Amino acid sequence: MIITLIARVAQLLIGAVVLALSVVLINGYGPGHAPSLLDYGAFCGGAGLLIAAAGLGAIFLEPLQGIIILALDGIASFFLLAGAGAFVAEVKTGNCADPYYIQAIWKVIRVSDMKDYNGDRNKAQDDVIGRCRMAQADTAFIWILFILFIVTIGLTFMSRSSKRGGALV
Repeated sequence: MIITLIARVAQLLIGAVVLALSVVLINGYGPGHAPSLLDYGAFCGGAGLLIAAAGLGAIFLEPLQGIIILALDGIASFFLLAGAGAFVAEVKTGNCADPYYIQAIWKVIRVSDMKDYNGDRNKAQDDVIGRCRMAQADTAFIWILFILFIVTIGLTFMSRSSKRGGALV
């Protein structure tokens, strides 16, 4: 039970980070609507939060344990794997100070034209590099959240197959 509790709390925290990073990237995007990749990142973070909260409740409520939580964890894992794959395909890996890499991922990290840097070119460049790092961090945290949901699926299977009297997880 302790291991599952730790995994669920970690899911809550990482889900909140994914949601926050995606929302910040959406908020500063411009002009026009942010790409659906960023919207999907926010969805992954929000869904991860909700399903982790349900899993946390299931630790203490017997009726939710078993197939219900197993199904929710499976659905979350599926959507997170799709999101992580999409982020990897778009954001890739690279150095955020490299102008060629920035150009390659510009459609993901594009900065709003409404932002005023008071003519300071360094502030504008720092903002672009910061958005690039946020996109890379979002990618990494979606992968971590996916792994945590796979862990809780494994823990659910282990607790169901335990022949001992006490709960393993």
